[in-house]
Amino acid sequence: MTRQLRFLIMGALVTGVFAAGCAQANPEGSTVTPDPSATSGSSATPKVPPLTATPLQPTKASTSEVTLTGMVERIDLEGGCTVLRADTNKTFELMGGDPNILKSGARVTVTGKIRTDLSTICQMGPVLEVTSSQPA
Repeated sequence: MTRQLRFLIMGALVTGVFAAGCAQANPEGSTVTPDPSATSGSSATPKVPPLTATPLQPTKASTSEVTLTGMVERIDLEGGCTVLRADTNKTFELMGGDPNILKSGARVTVTGKIRTDLSTICQMGPVLEVTSSQPA
């Protein structure tokens, strides 16, 4: 079975389970009808407060630089991610840096800023914005 077919089947199953979980039915199996006494006024339409926009508050990115040593790995997830498996047993997703140095399997020392204000598709650990890198 191909990867895409498995993905489509799994998506259909998850959607079906989600839809079944959202269905409202009473124990006898008939559809639940809204309680007329629960609504305000003469209309059967529930009153919904208007949406208000709340501005997003930016989070502060780390301003201090860190230096880490470890092994570079290329993860084939969502188009590929480059990560550093540091000697501290922690994984960091690398952003930027010299691709000639940050090759899969290379042992490197990188300096950069941990970006707490970013999230990525890969989500392989905190994002480390590389400012410099060299072979270890």
